[in-house]
Amino acid sequence: MRSGRGRLYLTAPVLKANRMPSPGDWDLFRRQHETLAADGVTVAEHEPLASHTTLRIGGPARVLLGCGRREGVVAALRAVREAGIPWLVLGLGANVLVPDEGLDAAVLTLVGELASISREGARIRAGGGAQLARVVRESVSAGLAGVECLGGIPSTLGGALAMNAGAYGQEILDVLGWAEVVEEDGTVRRLERWEVEGGYRWSVLSKGRIVTLAELALRAEDPEVLRAHVQQAREHRQRAIPKEPSAGSVFRNPAGDYAGRLLELAGCKGLRRGRAEVSQLHANVIVNTGGARAADVRALVAEMAARVHERFGIRLELELKILDGTGGVLADPQAPLA
Repeated sequence: MRSGRGRLYLTAPVLKANRMPSPGDWDLFRRQHETLAADGVTVAEHEPLASHTTLRIGGPARVLLGCGRREGVVAALRAVREAGIPWLVLGLGANVLVPDEGLDAAVLTLVGELASISREGARIRAGGGAQLARVVRESVSAGLAGVECLGGIPSTLGGALAMNAGAYGQEILDVLGWAEVVEEDGTVRRLERWEVEGGYRWSVLSKGRIVTLAELALRAEDPEVLRAHVQQAREHRQRAIPKEPSAGSVFRNPAGDYAGRLLELAGCKGLRRGRAEVSQLHANVIVNTGGARAADVRALVAEMAARVHERFGIRLELELKILDGTGGVLADPQAPLA
């Protein structure tokens, strides 16, 4: 399965370890709650994250911030920056593994205005928190082509742009007109398409910035033709992706090959740790059979990577974002057992 998921929207500088915030840091952050509310930000402390991820695994976030407009994103970033709190943005949580202990960090979500969708001619304008499936439905209903094969990807628009989501010959950056982003320091910028570098499952929109709004430049097409493409993509995805809760592809495809093929040949299908299992349908997917823990998934990931390396000499790179306790991303598949 060539992964088309642009699922997790992680835009904080999470490739390095974050400092664990102190009680004093959190006290300073709490003193800013009223200011955040004035900018349209909702604050929920100790929010369970399992229901916010497609794997249905993970402990609580120390604080979950719902940002309903651009000013709220700016305010939230200012608050976490001044308090020294690590942060990340969570879209639909479809390629993320949250620790069983949860995250001692601020988790930002985009809601309200930042999840809205509008259309003008052949252009779709949507907030970074808009579900990609809704964007696709809007475009197909309007007879606009360019994203119809992406409807099965569980992602927000912001997450899709951050990861350059793609499937069946389409990639989201191919139709990007411009994107409005909030930088880590709170600066608001509009980036034209030529300013947005990207490639297979990555773009500069994931580098310490949050997509709050974007415009897609589409083209006219017969709606019936588009609906047929949507149906074909849906049927193909249903055949390839397990029905149990999962986070999609665990590993990226290595150059010239498929991770799923290597994992299957390495005997990974059906491997099990606790209630986590490598899918019998696809060897590059781990499913939650009911009550799985993050520790179970981490153990499976490490064994899968080790088996492929032992048999083929290939070190697979993670596509699944395995988070540490402050939202940092573990880059080494073997790290979870260290």
